[in-house]
Amino acid sequence: RKSMEFPWGKTPVLKIPGFRTVAQSGALARYAAKQAGVYPQDPIACAMSDSIYELAQELCTINPLVNCFVGHQFHAIRADYFKNVLPPALIQLEIELTRAQQTSGGQPFFAGATPAHGDFNAFHHLDNAMLLEPDILQRTESLSEWFGRMRSLPQLQGFLSNRPVLNGIGEDPGLEDRLGVRITQRAPPGRAWLVDGCWSFEE
Repeated sequence: RKSMEFPWGKTPVLKIPGFRTVAQSGALARYAAKQAGVYPQDPIACAMSDSIYELAQELCTINPLVNCFVGHQFHAIRADYFKNVLPPALIQLEIELTRAQQTSGGQPFFAGATPAHGDFNAFHHLDNAMLLEPDILQRTESLSEWFGRMRSLPQLQGFLSNRPVLNGIGEDPGLEDRLGVRITQRAPPGRAWLVDGCWSFEE
C-alpha cells in the first residue's frame, strides 16, 4: 500500500505484460473469461451470465470465511452465512436454472449450451461453501446436477486436481501444494506464485 504499486491499494490484481496493473476482481474475472472464450458474444446470453455472476458475488463472504477468519469471528460469520445468506441464494439459483432449461430446450448451463463466466463464479463460491457444508445442494435438484456438470468439465477437473489444498479452515487456514509446501496469510514468506500448481517464491 505504501508503494502504491497496486491500484486502489489492495489485491487481487493482474499484471499484464506491456500494460498497467489491473485491479478489481470483477474486471479480472471478465478479462479472464474473454481470454478463455467463456464470455458470451450474444448480448442477451451475456446479460444473463452477468446476472448470475453478480448474484454469485453476493456469496463472496465465503472466500474470507474459509481462507482468513479464525476463532469467534469464523464461527459467528459461518452461522450467519449458512442461515441468512446462502439459503435464499440457492433458491434463486435453482429457479433461474429451471427457467433457463424450460425456455431453451433444456440447456445445461445458466446462459446456454456451454458454461460462461457466471457459471464459473457461482461454482467457485458454492465449491468453497461445500468445504464447510457438503450437503448444501441436497434440496436443489437442478442446481446439484448443474454443479456435477461443472465439476466434470475436463479443464476445470484438471485445475481442481492440481491446485493447492486449502486446510486448517477456522483455525490456521493455509494452502498446501502437492509437494507439501504450505503458506498462510499469518506467516507469508514474501510473494508466492503458483507454477504448475506448486508454490514458487521470489528470491
